[in-house]
Amino acid sequence: MTPPDETTSRAPTRSFHGERSNAYLSWLAVAIALLVGGRGLLDGRFQEVLFAASVAAIALAPAIAVGSKRAALPWEIPIVAVLPLVGAVFAPDQFVRQLVLYTGAAVLALALTLELHALTEIRFERWLAGSFVAMLAATFGAIWSTLTWIHDLALGTSLIASNTEVMWLLVAATAAGSLAGTLFDRYYRQFPGEELVSAPVDGIDEEVFAAKADMDEYPSLEERLPLSADRQRQLVQLLRATLVAMVAYGVVTVDPGIVSNTGAMLLVTFVPTLLRRRYDLPFDAGLVLWITVVVFLHSLGSVYLYDQTFWWHNVTHPLSATLVGAIGYVVIRTLDELRDDIHLPLELTPWFVVLFVVSFGVFWEIGEFAMDALAATTGLQMPLSQHGLADTMTDLVFNTIGSILVAFWGLPYLTDLTDAVTDRLEGVPILTSER
Repeated sequence: MTPPDETTSRAPTRSFHGERSNAYLSWLAVAIALLVGGRGLLDGRFQEVLFAASVAAIALAPAIAVGSKRAALPWEIPIVAVLPLVGAVFAPDQFVRQLVLYTGAAVLALALTLELHALTEIRFERWLAGSFVAMLAATFGAIWSTLTWIHDLALGTSLIASNTEVMWLLVAATAAGSLAGTLFDRYYRQFPGEELVSAPVDGIDEEVFAAKADMDEYPSLEERLPLSADRQRQLVQLLRATLVAMVAYGVVTVDPGIVSNTGAMLLVTFVPTLLRRRYDLPFDAGLVLWITVVVFLHSLGSVYLYDQTFWWHNVTHPLSATLVGAIGYVVIRTLDELRDDIHLPLELTPWFVVLFVVSFGVFWEIGEFAMDALAATTGLQMPLSQHGLADTMTDLVFNTIGSILVAFWGLPYLTDLTDAVTDRLEGVPILTSER
């Protein structure tokens, strides 16, 4: 694979230079969004303001990026995008109005995905583009709900009345996004690739990636930590022994929750060792310690601290998010290297990691919400549960903090690992493009 030529200017794609009527209809959608959003601002309908601002920003992005007033997505996208905003005006109550708006996140996610395909060097195979739409919709829901929750705290309002309400809003955004993702392929086929995507961009090979990301000769996490490699390994063993003691405590006290949680976390600490021995993957002592500390702190919370103090979960969530972000990074880097039709530009890679973590956090919260509903129906004790609105919202906030931490600080420490994973998977038919 050859790297893209950075000196080549990107000519605007034809889909952003349609007839004037296309641009006029797109600008009409922007005008409607601003009108309804302005009314929402006057009436104190904060979520309408958020949605209107999102519509306007996404609809105007092509014109700003290309520098032409006629640059716009196909007119039906921005027009459909404002329909939830108009529908919310006629909703019978506040919750229904919010539900309509959050469902509209799917259209915005679809529009933004199309723009990224047209205005950046991004290349996604259709299945991945569909998944990207679903992740974007979930992330829109997370951002809107978080900002609304902060608005409620700051101004004493109750736009989000309960945890159940916010969860149904996130379910609506995620479900609609998943549906839009499945429809992406059908819509995309109406526009040949050259109309939505610039000239083909081959994936970037490992040497070029390392050089461009300034990751060549970057010290490993083992070298960066202030402890020697031997001390790091000793600390890992100490934490594992403590986890074994926690499992024993759960057995003695007949607490299946402690046994299952700490037992699972103990097994996780051995995964890097297993992968290193079985596949020769370069998990240095620093990476193993990173993983072990994260799962140990989570286990410590499940055994005692989660029930004793609220702030402990604010410590463990961003740390857990760094592991999720690391997995997302390894996956997208590996696909970039192995699949000719997948490419994520270097400057967008950290943002993809953030998107991956935030959307995963939404999926996780929905899973906990479903477990709570199942527990209420069956009377069974579930390993995961939610603890109110503040718990859910702070989870989303600290997941985001963790994603930013790993996306803008931790990625260089994963370069050797991702290169090794790529080498190992080279030649696997389901992952490797035909050359």
